[in-house]
Amino acid sequence: MNALLVNLNLAVDKTALVPAFEKGRIYRIPGTITLPGGKGVNVARALRVLGLEAPVTGFASGHNGRWIAAALKKEGFKTFIERHNNGESRVCYSIVDSAGRSTDLNEEGPAVPAASQERFLKRFSKLAGEFRAAAVCGRLSPGLKKGFYSSLVRSAAARGCFTVFDTSGQVLAEAVAAGADGVKINRAEFEELSGDAFTPSRLSAYFRLHARAGLKTLIVTDGPSHTYAVSPFGLWSVRPPRLARLKSPTGAGDSFMAGFLFGFLNGYDFERTLKLAAGAAASDCLTLGAGLVRRAQALEMAQKAVVKKIG
Repeated sequence: MNALLVNLNLAVDKTALVPAFEKGRIYRIPGTITLPGGKGVNVARALRVLGLEAPVTGFASGHNGRWIAAALKKEGFKTFIERHNNGESRVCYSIVDSAGRSTDLNEEGPAVPAASQERFLKRFSKLAGEFRAAAVCGRLSPGLKKGFYSSLVRSAAARGCFTVFDTSGQVLAEAVAAGADGVKINRAEFEELSGDAFTPSRLSAYFRLHARAGLKTLIVTDGPSHTYAVSPFGLWSVRPPRLARLKSPTGAGDSFMAGFLFGFLNGYDFERTLKLAAGAAASDCLTLGAGLVRRAQALEMAQKAVVKKIG
């Protein structure tokens, strides 16, 4: 199989359109989009539309966890979910106004028991050998032991599985130090990771430093502004396609990851891969709900993205 999506902190995602959102008011919402979610699920959903199936793995708990597992099955996703009963899996709310601005209220989720962590790592170690890539996306699950992300990287590397991360904070630094192959983060997350303000030259310097540990691709997105990507072959800038309208930017980064994975797994060159990633992100911005893209639209938008090698 091609890719495994690791979404450790699975969620119930709820998206509501409120034309003019103001603090202190009561709103009656006629229709809410409710989906099993988390960044990894969003990636799997967009990747499917582009043409690749990717199983989802992670932790789920309580009644919400049972609903997430059932809803993923109903959508037709293959899953490897480690269940526990230490509270309820989180609920994440996106309130989107008519201008496409999103206010996100995301629960943290329950702490994962040590026994569940050990079972997950054993299963992941076996699964990694069946996939060419494992994408680890989303928030850290509370309670994970130090070294959990390093274990993911080492298990995958031992079985020839490429690892790419879209997370943040100390666990991202842990994954990079352990030899993660790829990282796709936003500008604020890069600045947190590197401890310095973002510039393309600082991106290149950080990449060179950590390429010694195994880093092969580092991508930093910045919403509607330029994305920058660096590999052993150079530094690229990506100007995303211009959008005449915006439904919601929530999930655009996840669809970018889906486009990157699709290009990587299909042997596209780096420029074509970045174009597709930018096109998928743009398509996501034109829909309400994360990871919801249209294939034809993503391909059309990909042709409008401008990718240049700048270093």
